[in-house]
Amino acid sequence: MPRFGRLVGLDSVTSEESGPDSGAGGPESGTGFAGEATTTVPSSRGAPGAPTIDCDRFVPRGVLGRGGSSVVIRALDRDIQREVAIKILAPEFAEGTPEISRFGEEARIMGQLEHPNIVPVYEFGVDRRGQRFLCMRLIEGRTLEEALYRLGDSRLDPDRLAEFLQVFVKTCDAASFAHSRGIIHRDLKPTNVMISDFGQVYVLDWGIARLVRSAVTLADVDPPGALVGTACYMAPEQIKGLHEDLDERTDVFALGGTLYQILTGQPPLTPEIVRAIWMRRPPPQITPPERLAPEGRVPPELSRIALRALSFDPAARHPSVLELKREVETFQRGSWDLPRSSLPAGTVIITEGDPGRAAYVILKGHCSAYRIEGGAEVQLRVMGPGDVFGETAVISDKPRTANVKALTDVVLLVVTRDLLSSSLGLNSWMGAFVKTLADRFREADERLRAYESKRT
Repeated sequence: MPRFGRLVGLDSVTSEESGPDSGAGGPESGTGFAGEATTTVPSSRGAPGAPTIDCDRFVPRGVLGRGGSSVVIRALDRDIQREVAIKILAPEFAEGTPEISRFGEEARIMGQLEHPNIVPVYEFGVDRRGQRFLCMRLIEGRTLEEALYRLGDSRLDPDRLAEFLQVFVKTCDAASFAHSRGIIHRDLKPTNVMISDFGQVYVLDWGIARLVRSAVTLADVDPPGALVGTACYMAPEQIKGLHEDLDERTDVFALGGTLYQILTGQPPLTPEIVRAIWMRRPPPQITPPERLAPEGRVPPELSRIALRALSFDPAARHPSVLELKREVETFQRGSWDLPRSSLPAGTVIITEGDPGRAAYVILKGHCSAYRIEGGAEVQLRVMGPGDVFGETAVISDKPRTANVKALTDVVLLVVTRDLLSSSLGLNSWMGAFVKTLADRFREADERLRAYESKRT
């Protein structure tokens, strides 16, 4: 059985005794911290023994937050007259300790990540006291978790949800860029995403990020079996402490957890799920987002995307963050907020004469439209990916005029009449216009059928 180490990171630290049940705490409490998602604390400037930096260049302006092995302070850079965030490693860590190795690794990693959605590092140094420090951009704003918490269920209002999806896409951009440099974050979650006061999005806290090709021996900082990260967002392979098995799909899982929290307001993994994975037992399934949010508020396609990213089997997840991002962007374009239906070859999807309750878009496979004449099937056309069928009966609210069956296994998007009514406004002047066109197409089809019948 693997042992538990500290849950390493600035905003979530547990002892070995706390075990795998550690979940996310409440939202971050304040704004105006930066670089790292720490627990915000009152300014301690001038207090006896307050964390500070002993360097002529920087003037300490108070503590922004504390973690298990470091503290983040606000400071003025005298040389260029700007305020910065400085992360200082606690002085009790001696040379050769894992914390020293990890802090240096964090500096090397962040130095390679020049990206609009990653907090830039200005300097890595040692002050007169021998304290190692990282000087970073100071970000004024709030974490994604805090923003979600403040809005409550209204986060799912269309305009708000659209804004959060944009934040999510930018988070994916940062993670994807890191992956292109051989870096896995390992602690992606809403508290490590900062939304600045002017709308910029930053991925924070690269303190436990892993550089795949690194001079630092992984076992030196992450002993086999040690739990490193935040349990309620961890992929199973990460919970089990299989550090050598982690790859891009591990971050895909955590991003799926972030999307899940946007939809539900809570992390994806319960203590029961985490405990079962850690104990090598079959875990309970993650609760679908639509069961945790107000009825009808979670778009089915977003739920599907989140649950795919949260697959316990890495092979079932999106193969890359870029692929996850593309699915969310496709949803944002407005064509995928629809249920899907997977049907085997030979399935009759539409029957002539039935009422038109839904139309269909073919995503995969091929279908045949046909009529029964004289007891035989007369094929009208073969349809493939991108083709639409059944729409005329739905819009005109009249019976089907043909049959459709699956020639191969197919995946379909289902467009209900209710959805068309809300999207097109079938009771508005635009709806009347569309309905008239559908009726005329239907009349033309009936005249053609009558003409062909006379000829035969």
